[in-house]
Amino acid sequence: MITARAGLTATTLPDFKVLIAGGKDQKGNILSSTEIYDPNTETFSPGHTMSIARQGHIAAILGDSNILIAGGATRGSTALASSEMYDYESRNFVARGNMHVPRVHATATVLRDGRVLVIGGENGKQILDSAETYNLLDGKWTTTGKMSSPRVGHTATLLSDGRVLILGGRSRNSVLSSAEIFDPKTNHFSPATEMHEPRFLHAAALLPNGKVLIVGGASDPGATKAQASSEIYEPDSQTSTESGKLNQPRMKLADAQLLLDGRVLITGGSTTSEIYEPRLGIFRPVNGGFDAPLFSPASIELMDGSVRIFGGADANRVSSAKSWIYRP
Repeated sequence: MITARAGLTATTLPDFKVLIAGGKDQKGNILSSTEIYDPNTETFSPGHTMSIARQGHIAAILGDSNILIAGGATRGSTALASSEMYDYESRNFVARGNMHVPRVHATATVLRDGRVLVIGGENGKQILDSAETYNLLDGKWTTTGKMSSPRVGHTATLLSDGRVLILGGRSRNSVLSSAEIFDPKTNHFSPATEMHEPRFLHAAALLPNGKVLIVGGASDPGATKAQASSEIYEPDSQTSTESGKLNQPRMKLADAQLLLDGRVLITGGSTTSEIYEPRLGIFRPVNGGFDAPLFSPASIELMDGSVRIFGGADANRVSSAKSWIYRP
């Protein structure tokens, strides 16, 4: 990339290019700059600048193909409530309303009705149990039900029936094994069966059969102990079953990418990556690797089934400008 970035977002544009936004550079400076990645030429070019520097923010593709960016932390580690929209036609950022509370490291899920559900995170003082939705039609933020526990470092997975499964995370001084389900019809959270293990900074992916794969994560609040375990969560029966082990413990993963053939790419937390084989319930090593352990990169699957991995940080928390390609 043009600039080293950790805490960035990567989002696909209608022309299949990728908008890379914000993050923190090698010197720790929080960035307002963006880049456009063109997979056809494998090149990066400067994009328009956001209204404010952000890292640890959320990005979501709206129903009109524009991209919502919200929250994160700016210079001075100040948590943000502001949001803005990348307008694909003009290639500019347009201000949108403020969230009801500042949020860093929240999750964003695009619901089937077009709203964007933003859950949890932290505001610089405390971990949050609240959630809110952004409505594309009027550009407004609306508070919705609260979770049973404050969460950061959790996952939020859109299920086949349109509900959202929230798993794990850290809550104050403990790591959670609890799960909740958000129902967009009622705008409420309800408790679900717990995972077998507490975990945060893990990854989750919806499998073709409607079940959810949960992998890795940290088992302690200080994020010093990575996990190699995985589970399969069945939303209909609300049961969780232990599955195969990763080839090595991993935390601070990129989003798990469901590949076109139904397998799942697991990357980050190491110099290597792995593929989950759902028919066998096992993980296989991927050929090739990174030149240093890579934590919390951004990843995105493109139309040809390949996966691009951008930025992240090494074991010393130094941001990377490198990008990587996984080809099935």
